[in-house]
Amino acid sequence: MVDEDKIEKKLRVREYRYEREQRFLRKRSELNEVLEEVFDKQTLMTLYELMNRKLIKDFYGVVSAGKESRIYYAKGEKDEDLAVKIYLITSAEFKKTRAMYTAYDPRFQRIPRDFRDFIYLWARREFKNLEAAYDAGVPVPKPYFVRRNVLGMAFIGEDGKRYPLLNEITLETETYAKIYSQVIDAVKKLYRGANLIHGDLSEYNIFITPDDRIILIDLSQAVRVEQPVADQLLLRDLKNITRFFGKMGVEVSDPELLFEEITGRKPFEVS
Repeated sequence: MVDEDKIEKKLRVREYRYEREQRFLRKRSELNEVLEEVFDKQTLMTLYELMNRKLIKDFYGVVSAGKESRIYYAKGEKDEDLAVKIYLITSAEFKKTRAMYTAYDPRFQRIPRDFRDFIYLWARREFKNLEAAYDAGVPVPKPYFVRRNVLGMAFIGEDGKRYPLLNEITLETETYAKIYSQVIDAVKKLYRGANLIHGDLSEYNIFITPDDRIILIDLSQAVRVEQPVADQLLLRDLKNITRFFGKMGVEVSDPELLFEEITGRKPFEVS
């Protein structure tokens, strides 16, 4: 005797699997249309893998584009807004210019010779740096995942539009002063809580939220405090911040005094 309920159940399972496969194929097709840059096959396969694992549910347009990476707006499994950063597999010149940041990093003692593997290492470094900073209470995007040259983190903005960078807006001197205090506090937390130095901090990588809070970005080049270049990069960060806010009319502290306050040491050997 035919069990109609079992047959119907099997048909429903097959129909569900078919619809799921079709949705995934549609997303792959949409993804190909969104990616205006010709990425290599491995990068595309990495994105498909992340979608198949549901770490990325929907993928939209590019938010920013540079020589080294592209950042896309996406949605996560729970509809959280994501910024998906894809490092480009391009010129090995990138490896040469970034060697000083990876040298003597205790977390990554072996530097890959292959350029593609170096890019994968660089993406992992940014994820680890974001993770350490976020856990220390530093205002940075929350990191979600990293796979090969693809990094997923919280999107800093609303409705697919990013918040402005510090250099893109004009504020009252009083507001600049409050933001300056936030930046110095973030540098302290990064140093003392995460044992990191941003290494490239300026008005070009600080987001400002609608309520005038800061979010630091671009932590891929951040170095550990014990690395040989750490003091040099910390003082450079402090000089950059002092220069910008000084031009905005804010009463700023001397970079060397800030260095001493943060580290407990005078920057004797820092040029």
